[in-house]
Order: sequence, then C-alpha cells, then structure tokens
Amino acid sequence: MAFFVSKVMRGLHHRERGQVFFMVAALFAVFGGMSAVAIDLGSYMAARRDLQNAADAIALAASQDLPENGDTFATANSYAGKNGIDLSAMNVTITAQSLPAEPNPKVRVDLEAEQGFIFARLIGIESAEIEVSATAIRTSPGGSTGLMPWSVLEEVKDEADPGDEVVLKYDSNNGSNGNFAALAMDGNGASQYEDAIKYGSGNGLCAAGVTNCPYPSVTDTKPGNMTGPTRGGTDYRILNTSPACDTWAEVVIESGGTHGLRSECNPFGSGGNPESLRVIVIPVIEELCNGSCEVTITEFVLLFLEGYSENGCSGDDCEIVGRFINSNTNYGSLMGVYDEDTFAHFVRLVK
Repeated sequence: MAFFVSKVMRGLHHRERGQVFFMVAALFAVFGGMSAVAIDLGSYMAARRDLQNAADAIALAASQDLPENGDTFATANSYAGKNGIDLSAMNVTITAQSLPAEPNPKVRVDLEAEQGFIFARLIGIESAEIEVSATAIRTSPGGSTGLMPWSVLEEVKDEADPGDEVVLKYDSNNGSNGNFAALAMDGNGASQYEDAIKYGSGNGLCAAGVTNCPYPSVTDTKPGNMTGPTRGGTDYRILNTSPACDTWAEVVIESGGTHGLRSECNPFGSGGNPESLRVIVIPVIEELCNGSCEVTITEFVLLFLEGYSENGCSGDDCEIVGRFINSNTNYGSLMGVYDEDTFAHFVRLVK
C-alpha cells in the first residue's frame, strides 16, 4: 500500500514538473514574441523619425527660395540628395500666395519609404510603408517684441536698398511737428524710453492687417529730442556689443543682394551671441504726426546700428543711424503676410 501511494505521488510530481516546463516555455514564447515586436516597432519608429526630420529639413531649405517655383524645386531636390532621399520617393507641392486665403507662399514635401521587418516576417509581415510630410512657409514679420523705440517712415524704407544707411531717430533740426521718429512703446517716461533702447521694448507690436496677433498695430509717438536718454541707451548698446561683432563687415554676410548674419553675431539663434546688441529690429510707420499721437505700424525691418551721425549726440544734435539688413533671419517674430519688398523675411514649419 505504501509502495502504491509513493508511486502515485511520484507520478503526480512528474506531471507537475511537465506542466511547469510547458508554462515556462509558453511564457518564453510570449515574452520572446513581445521582444521581437518591440525590436521591429522600435526600428519602424526610428526610421519614421529620421524620414520626418528629412522632410522638415527639405521643406525649410526649399522655402527659402519661395515664391520662385523653379528655385524652390531645385533646392528641394538638392536637399533630398543631402538627406539620402530618392527623388522617386518625394513629392513637392508649391502653393502660391493668394490673399486673403493664403497670406504666405508655402511648399509641402511628402516622402515615403518601405521599412523591412526581421521578426514580424515569422507571422507573414515583411514590411510596412512609412509616409511623412512637412510644410514650410516664407513670410514677413507680423509682430514682435524687443523692438527699438525708434521708427522708419514707410516712404523712406521703400526708396532704400539693402545696406543703405537710414536715420532711425532725427535730431531737433530734422523732425516734424515736435516728433523725431521716437516711439513711446513702454510709456512716456524718459527712463522707460532709455530702457527700451538698452534692452528692447517689453511690449509687442503687430503690423496692420496681420490676423491672430496679440499686440496692437498702433503706438504713441514720443515728441522731443531727448538727447540724454537717447545717448545713454545707444552708448549702452555700442559699449556692450562683443568686439567681434562691432562692425557691419563682422556681422553681415553679403551675397547677391541678400544678407546673412554670421552665426557668432546672430543674437536670435539658439547658438547666437546675446552680446550682439547692434543687430536691432525697428517698426516702420506710415507717417509722423503732430505732437503726441498714434502712428500705425506697417512692417518691421532688421538693421545694423551704426550709431550717431557725424555730429554725435549733444545739444540739438542727436541723430541715430542704422543700415538695412536684407535677411531671412527669424528673430522670434510672429508670422505675418509675405511682402517681397520687406527686407526681413523668415521661414517656418507650419501644419
């Protein structure tokens, strides 16, 4: 009897060991399958991310040439090659500016690729198609903060060429009805005006007609010559600019009528030099008015701050001079409506 019980128990124990083996084997199969899926899924997501980055790069590069269709297509093809993209796997679509529905010209890049699998082949899935797209626009600045409390008349800007010098703040001999192109963006006080020159205005402005802009498109003028605060703010910018970015030739790269900012002197990029205080943004206004009154902002311009005119800044003399930069630099402004006559343009990815 004892022998029979012992034999039965051994049989039960043997069957339990067998069941455990099959359970462990099943778990290995499940977890192994999960690992295989994770490997294939990870490779698919990595390939999709790389393809999306390529689409973004191609769209941004091509949009620099908008609205010229031929140049835009050529640049897209060139950057496709640089990113290892077969032209047969790319489709480029250009949409022209058409106001008011399309305020900016844009280019869309569609890419597709086939991603092969390793482990999913065991269940009959050999590959999966990847499709990505990126759209970029070329636009003119529609709104900005950090502006200088000076202005340029629209007619003066329209008659100028890139690189030309222009007066940003007149002296007492060249103003109009008490206005010398100074603006009261942050208030009417002399210290507020000087601080706006030093650090840029804390209040934003928008160009007239730009939609979805949170800032006003009008601001008050600031009458008077204001020699002291003008000199204090301007000297601050000149003295605190990096010596390597202190002249037009050091800051601006000229090529075929367009300008680029040297990376080490660009205060707006992620790797830019915040001590490049001579690169400034100025609003363009329709006209000067009589005394303290409102003026309308029509656009914005990027300039290099040359400093004072030949008579310096004392007494009745205190003119500030800058030079127009014709650039695709994005200085953090809001997108506006593309204007080919605006010196400052930038490109941006959009949905």
